Amino acid sequence: MAMRRPNGVMRRLPIIAAPLLALALPAAATETFNYGVDAGVAETDNVTLAATNKVSQTEAVADLDFDLKEQTRLLDLDAKGNFSYLDYLQNAYGNELIGRFDGAAHIAIIPERLTWVVQDDFGQSALDPFTPTTPNNLEDVNYLSTGPDLALRLGGTGFLNMSARYARTTYETSPFNSNRLQGSVGLGLLLSARSSVSLNGDTERVLFTDTALNTDFDRTNAFLRYSLQGARTDLTADLGATRVSQANTTLNGPFAKLDASRKLSGAASLNLSLGRLLTDASSSFSSLQSGAIGVVGTAPAAVTANSYTTDYVSLAWKYERARTLLALSGRWEKDAYSTDHALDVTRGGAELKVERKLTRSLTGQLLGRLYRTDYLNASAVAIVGSPTYDDQLIAGILSWRHGRALEIKLRCEHDARVTSATAFGYKDNRAILTIGYRPEPHAAAPDLGPAIAPTGPGA
Repeated sequence: MAMRRPNGVMRRLPIIAAPLLALALPAAATETFNYGVDAGVAETDNVTLAATNKVSQTEAVADLDFDLKEQTRLLDLDAKGNFSYLDYLQNAYGNELIGRFDGAAHIAIIPERLTWVVQDDFGQSALDPFTPTTPNNLEDVNYLSTGPDLALRLGGTGFLNMSARYARTTYETSPFNSNRLQGSVGLGLLLSARSSVSLNGDTERVLFTDTALNTDFDRTNAFLRYSLQGARTDLTADLGATRVSQANTTLNGPFAKLDASRKLSGAASLNLSLGRLLTDASSSFSSLQSGAIGVVGTAPAAVTANSYTTDYVSLAWKYERARTLLALSGRWEKDAYSTDHALDVTRGGAELKVERKLTRSLTGQLLGRLYRTDYLNASAVAIVGSPTYDDQLIAGILSWRHGRALEIKLRCEHDARVTSATAFGYKDNRAILTIGYRPEPHAAAPDLGPAIAPTGPGA
């Protein structure tokens, strides 16, 4: 089990965030750029998330969030971040910076043929999966990858996609730092202007910094892909197999994924994702997706660097009009480890978001989340904490805008962990009042040319 981080260590910003944002400066066709900054004060009645002997705390808060998407003939950029700086005024913990950043930049070397890709994912992960995620039970994780994509046409309907990547994963505390060498190739056929089929293969070599605790491994996928981009429906289906070679052992498993989205009407949309894969904690961290609330949050604890089989299904529905937004999502996942069944876990739950523009200047939101985590075989080993628990959240938000950018926001929330091991359950009530600067969303600019087409079998 990873050791807890020392109190008061300030978290680092993602190392690639600034370069990604700088890439947007010379471009002239920004599609969307939304951002906001605010500062204020928060009050909690249980800062240590304890079952008894609760400790209240006042916190100074500063927030930054942004969502930047830009497409030109030479650049395809997508960067999204949400960060909070917390100062615990009664010194329950040291000052800390927490948040999530996901960014990817495709830079054209030869437009529509050869591009260079830079991707970075930064956030926090739990250290101990059985105890509440206080600041002492968090660590920073960063996943950075970069390399070229090559897309070639073969005749009128054939195509060949190839890519290569170097990736670096760093953990602030856990001993799972690694370097990764990745390559992929896809040979396909255009069935129509909107659909294609391809045969794909990719391989990955994972080299750990700490080889005393971890064993290097190779992972290879081979699969058939069908893609469809319709007027109202997008679909990608992969079916194949995976092999993981580690030391003198080989693990085989299926590679199956389905991602589908449907525009139900002018206001409503539906997204479905399901699959069964052989993966590992670092790969899973880089591909985390948010639910209806829209914030990724803390990743599950990376208790081992070994590969595991994951079965998952997620469904998200969204309805958005000029004054009303409704969003509902659900996800279920089961992770099974062939080397240590005590780590097997299932997670499942749902998220809800309701937003209504009450007046021209006043907006109300209601947020809800419920997830259950169950380490199926953890009772067979000695642990400190609870192997089964329900995490609950309900929050109400009122936002008042003045002029084009000033925003005052009040958020009241109740979160809890319910578990049979009552010593590790908790209830926490929190109120946050902030004042900030949030300009109206930028209007989309006219298209100045074709965007860079995604390449490679993983696109």
